[in-house]
Amino acid sequence: MTTYSGSTAGFLAAAQANAAVLAYAKEDNYAAIPAAAFQKTRFTGESFKPTDSRQRPDEINDLAEAAQAVTTQVSVSGTLSGALSVGTYDDLLGAVLCNDWAEDGTVRNGKVYKTWSIVEAIGEKWFVRPGAVCTSAQLTFSQGSFAQVSFDFTAARQEQADADPASGYLDAPTGTVLDTVGNFGGVTIDGTTPDGCIRTLSIKLDRNGSGADYGNGHADACGVRHGELEASGQLQMFFKSYAVYERYASGKGGPIAVTVTDGTGNGYVLTFLNAVLLNPQINAGSKNTSIMATFDIEGNPAAGGGTFLIAKIKPAGG
Repeated sequence: MTTYSGSTAGFLAAAQANAAVLAYAKEDNYAAIPAAAFQKTRFTGESFKPTDSRQRPDEINDLAEAAQAVTTQVSVSGTLSGALSVGTYDDLLGAVLCNDWAEDGTVRNGKVYKTWSIVEAIGEKWFVRPGAVCTSAQLTFSQGSFAQVSFDFTAARQEQADADPASGYLDAPTGTVLDTVGNFGGVTIDGTTPDGCIRTLSIKLDRNGSGADYGNGHADACGVRHGELEASGQLQMFFKSYAVYERYASGKGGPIAVTVTDGTGNGYVLTFLNAVLLNPQINAGSKNTSIMATFDIEGNPAAGGGTFLIAKIKPAGG
């Protein structure tokens, strides 16, 4: 009697995304891969790629064909997307704010400039992207979805490695993905909860003016600029009273904060320290609908400095 056991070989058409591993480590020196353990991270997708800039001289010829192109630079960039969970992206949130987390569990925008080496195992080899700077982060809390996060990076170069460039790995955090039902603690404007329920809140932390610099003799970047923090967002809520609109109309600035916690009581309070509301959209768009109010959020520095603050929440007695 013939028995069938074991797996079939050669059935995969390509390397599988489920087996990909992405990890990062802070660099001691720009674009130099650190001899340290790399931190594995969780992600729902990534879009890192090199982009070749090519130029052709406008040579005059009678061949009716374009002249030979040459490479002038190779830029490397991409986005790391994920589902927000407590502790998973603390390093990257600190990176976009250009600061270290304080002992009291807070981080606000500062001038601690970091670059990272990002390694990714795909198939039997590795992509290595040193000299990476986090240029933007976005957090989105939408009704009917989980809490989403994405980080944009610009790197010095991308290389292929036949051997693992990391000396070791730290396991990825295992916190529960935050949802927008039980994990959403609400929004406050000037310390007060608005009348209408929140439908969507998005936060964008941009390093305005960040980018890579290029010189002759090599196609990769010579260095990177971290730029300056610009915080913005958008708030959509049920239009139940005029209170938030009147704040907009007055031009008043002040703190706007969102609180999220997981089932263990750990979480974050994410705060625009001095924000104004702009560009209200309040329309009776169609019959049998509830009217929504949408405002853009513009973050500005508070008195004495400071635009955005993240504070960790600990469970009682924790």
